Amino acid sequence: MNTNRSITVFSFWFMFVMLPTLTVAQQQQPPKETLRGDGIVTGIANGAIQVELASGKKWVVYLPDSSASVEVEGQAVLSWLQRGMYISFAGIFDSNGNAQTDINDLLVFQPNKDTKLGAQRDGIAGANKALFGGTNNPDAVQTARFLISARVINIKDGKMAVAAPGFQTVVPLANKVTIRVKSNDPRLVRLGDKVNVDAWYYTAQAPLMKAKASRLKFIADKPFGYVEKPKPKKPAKDEKTEVKENPEMG
Repeated sequence: MNTNRSITVFSFWFMFVMLPTLTVAQQQQPPKETLRGDGIVTGIANGAIQVELASGKKWVVYLPDSSASVEVEGQAVLSWLQRGMYISFAGIFDSNGNAQTDINDLLVFQPNKDTKLGAQRDGIAGANKALFGGTNNPDAVQTARFLISARVINIKDGKMAVAAPGFQTVVPLANKVTIRVKSNDPRLVRLGDKVNVDAWYYTAQAPLMKAKASRLKFIADKPFGYVEKPKPKKPAKDEKTEVKENPEMG
């Protein structure tokens, strides 16, 4: 009787000890491999891109679950800017908020929860209270350099109006403006763009040439909004006309 009880207790103890091991084994993920490298975007689909890596192999790479893991960088032409886009730029302003110099460099960006819109003097948030609105203090600084982060209202006649909560100004644009773009929007990706891939795939599915991206960084091949001019047509060769002598003339 005691022997049977000992066997029963031992069997229960053995199953109890082995249960976590079996559970871990059942939950174990199949082996994975990493896919990293530079390439060119050769195809675009909903939620995925086709990439030709430097090795010549073509992979279908699915976008990361979070758009924060997607980076798109490049340049743009002025006509690409639209109302509502977020931009930042630096400039010299007087106490009434009037720009003292033309703006020749703009950054189009995608804001997040940490973005501070408005005017910041020397990187100090809230400094626009001492400028942009005037002051009666004769000893106050009359001009200062500010970093502006705001939304585009309109662009007309070489001037750009921007606004942020409690803030609005109009700045003149230089004849040649450098417009840089930095976004997390995969919709900006185009065929021919360069891409740096950091992805993974299950080892057993390697022949499928499909992977899930952990991070993707794109560099635009051409400026956003750039329209390539059509190549001029080659002039048709003049057909040589043969002059025949009139036999009746002589």
